[in-house]
Amino acid sequence: MAAMTKVAKLHPTAELSPTKAEIAAKYAHIDEIIGSYRAVDPDDEVGIEVLLGHDYAGNIVQFPVTYRAADNATDKPLCAMDHSVLGKRSVARAKDDPVAITQWVHLVQNEETSATYSTGPQRFHAYGTGGLPGEIEFLPTLTVTSPEAGQLRVVDSETGTDYLAARLTRL
Repeated sequence: MAAMTKVAKLHPTAELSPTKAEIAAKYAHIDEIIGSYRAVDPDDEVGIEVLLGHDYAGNIVQFPVTYRAADNATDKPLCAMDHSVLGKRSVARAKDDPVAITQWVHLVQNEETSATYSTGPQRFHAYGTGGLPGEIEFLPTLTVTSPEAGQLRVVDSETGTDYLAARLTRL
């Protein structure tokens, strides 16, 4: 794995309305967020994040989203968000955001790792396993499998478990 030198700049004291937990509960049926992992937009316009939480069966569910300035929303926004530091934001599913798709595919193909957080270490981190060009397909839940080319893998630093999170599908 090549180390990604990009850092996701977070604003831990910012007030959000609705909160990420409220958005995850409404759109992904996540009762409690247990962590996340991120990619970084090189133009610093789009926040790219995958929120992680448990479903009713105890599986780790993932909810890939993006955050943009409200005046730069995607064609399919989920909702608006007020951010006390960044102002009015638009939240969308990552699959509907071309910047997120490009960054996740790049991470997988180039065997990079997810962004580090400006606030310090996080529980989950992702890495790419290389592979041919394709479209990224996120699984609804993290799944324990053996790594193969063309995958986005997520490691839980608390348990050491290595999960399949997404895969590249042929164009």
